[in-house]
Amino acid sequence: MAVMVGVPGMGPVANGENALQNNLSLIEQWVEVEKTISREKTDWDLQRQSLKDVVSVYEKELEMLNERIADAEALTSSADSKRESLLEEQGQIAKAEAVIERSIEHQEALMLKVLKRLPESLVQEIRPLSQRIPEPGKKTVLSLSQRLQNIVGILTQVDKFNTTVEVIPEQRDFGDGSFVEVSTLYLGLGAAFYADKSGRHAGAGTVSEDGVWTWEPHNDWAPAIQAMIRMYQGATNEIRFVPMPVEIQ
Repeated sequence: MAVMVGVPGMGPVANGENALQNNLSLIEQWVEVEKTISREKTDWDLQRQSLKDVVSVYEKELEMLNERIADAEALTSSADSKRESLLEEQGQIAKAEAVIERSIEHQEALMLKVLKRLPESLVQEIRPLSQRIPEPGKKTVLSLSQRLQNIVGILTQVDKFNTTVEVIPEQRDFGDGSFVEVSTLYLGLGAAFYADKSGRHAGAGTVSEDGVWTWEPHNDWAPAIQAMIRMYQGATNEIRFVPMPVEIQ
């Protein structure tokens, strides 16, 4: 007779061990997953901080760039405004120069007429200035200030001559082809009297409306004219009035 002996509980124990192993395996996998997640999270945190730093740098650079652009625009606006102001000022200066140039041209034309009224001795004296006056309508290399100084220089010389009495030695042709040295006493630019040393030649000169000096002989005036010249030159102690016919126009 055969007897079968069984060990109670063996089947369930084996099944429990398998379940434990499975659970341990699952736990290990879960731990690995958590470790991986933790590593990934740490890496992401590092990357995120790095990205934040990069973004912060770019934002600062962008802010600086915007400031530079704003400064450049402000400078450009200021430069444009200053340029417009300078162009406006330049236009005003050009208009003023045009007015001054027209005035100078008018004065120069008058100077050319005045030169015809001057005695030759004075013409020669101011020739360095008068020869710089341009002919009407012709260009000149002189600046406006130089042309104005030229006019002032001529007027100063002419005014000095016109407000004083001058005795000037001159050569005169009396029609016989020979020149005689005379002393001419100029009463400004209004009238003049001349006489030679011998007293043979004497006369008076006046300026016509067109600026031409006209000389008329008056040989009988020689003693009176010589007396005036001697008093002017201080060659005599006699000071007296000398009556002379002078026509004021």
